[in-house]
Amino acid sequence: MNAAVGARLADSGRGAGRDPRLDFFRGLAMFIIFVAHVPNDAWALWIPARFGFSDATEIFVFCSGMASAIAFGGVFARRGWLMGTARIAHRVWQVYWAHVGLFLCVAALLYAVDRLQLGLPDKRYVAAVPIVPFFENTGEALLGLMTLRWTPNYFDILPMYLAILAMIPAMMALHRLGGRGAVAAAALAVWLAAQLGWAHLPSRPWAPEIDWFFNPFGWQLVFFTGFAFGMGWLPAPPVSRALAIAAAAVLLTALPFAWFKIHQGLYLPADWALTEAIARLRAQTEFLWWKSWVGGWRYLHFLALAYLAWLAAGPAGRRLAAPGRRAAPPAGPGRRMLIAAAAAALATAPHAYVDEIRAHLPALDALILALYGEGARALLGFDLFLPAERIGLAQLLHLAALATLVWSALGARGRGWLAARGWPAAVRVVRKVGSQSLAVFLTSMVLAQAAGVWLDVAGRSPWTNALVNLTGFAALIATAHAASWFKRQPWRGLPAEPAPSSAKPAPRPAPLAPRKAQPAPAPARPARSSGPRAMRESCPAAEGRP
Repeated sequence: MNAAVGARLADSGRGAGRDPRLDFFRGLAMFIIFVAHVPNDAWALWIPARFGFSDATEIFVFCSGMASAIAFGGVFARRGWLMGTARIAHRVWQVYWAHVGLFLCVAALLYAVDRLQLGLPDKRYVAAVPIVPFFENTGEALLGLMTLRWTPNYFDILPMYLAILAMIPAMMALHRLGGRGAVAAAALAVWLAAQLGWAHLPSRPWAPEIDWFFNPFGWQLVFFTGFAFGMGWLPAPPVSRALAIAAAAVLLTALPFAWFKIHQGLYLPADWALTEAIARLRAQTEFLWWKSWVGGWRYLHFLALAYLAWLAAGPAGRRLAAPGRRAAPPAGPGRRMLIAAAAAALATAPHAYVDEIRAHLPALDALILALYGEGARALLGFDLFLPAERIGLAQLLHLAALATLVWSALGARGRGWLAARGWPAAVRVVRKVGSQSLAVFLTSMVLAQAAGVWLDVAGRSPWTNALVNLTGFAALIATAHAASWFKRQPWRGLPAEPAPSSAKPAPRPAPLAPRKAQPAPAPARPARSSGPRAMRESCPAAEGRP
């Protein structure tokens, strides 16, 4: 490790400033992970995983690699390999017990829901995760949990993370021996072994043929990519229009193969040759985008997404560190765009609010049925009703039209406030969540199951979905602030209270009266006699001195 990198990591380890991009994107990943783990959450249809191969897991693992370089790389630089390895062992120990505690908390929660009948009467909640072996075969399941030989699907992220953390000392030793080339060769070799099925871990003692869903030997490539950037082993990519276009092309190319509404024939007719070709090619290339071992196409998709996000954040995360400082407020849409947005919002409203109109406005529902049905057939020869599987397109168009209208309705002052104050405030909240990612992650996994029970009981309407998800977001934000407060250990700065005493306190002395200024004495003639008394009389300033 060269001296410049070592000094930079040492400063980072002492808290000389955090990269705002790291905490911001980790915070986004925490919110997405919560939504993704709420059972049957409608908001999960809009997370990045629905539109591409990579998702919040890649963001979390990549940013964890960068954070590990900042947190642990400085220890290796300052204290050497042995102390750095000890620091990694301490973190692995923390993550291990966090994993065990998370499992027990979720198991207790779901058992309480079943025991107290808090959810649906015909649903067994401990079977939904699944953790049934913990209750039916407790001894073997508990031993498997403690030895990481049993990693149920809901609880397999932290085992993957701690397994990768344990690889850091080996990578640091390789870098000392052969530089970054040796690290890159080792990471690629381990990743390739995972792709070929040579490196994997069993996830169930009673079914050893079932592997960990998150194979750490595949996911370490994402982690050590972020780790290499954090250590300075990889330089920052150049700002290039050609690279940006190539990255956007990678994302757009993956869209029809990742979005189920396209490759399952919902937005395209199922009998089209194009739809069949997309579904066939998706099945043939599964090994390239499968999540368990991070296929090559999936890894490339994440790199493209990360590059565009890096460009959007600006140099050194400037748009995140001090966003919204503009001379003029953002511009609003033009007149033609407003007219088009209003027309699109009106035309798509009947399909965007089908259930709400039918339930609360029956007269309007009858009018729409008449106009879009018989009226349209009389004028056009066909009705205007969309098939149920294509209503989502109308809802997307309606959402975009509403966003355009709201942006215009804010006016210049409202848009200026959002840019100058609203956006920076939102960034601070997301960064706070990202700075306490482990505590927030543990909370989100427990809350996600509680939110699923809430939705089962209250129903899954758009309003209850919004209430449950926003309540979960507020809980994650509160968790981040609480964890940050506890980490500061504010009680250590309080002054020590005096011990109680039965003795009567001594009376306070009366304040001394200010001494009046004395006029300067006239110079006296020196006395003929000598000795201390004669000296005191001839030099009054010496009085009172020992």
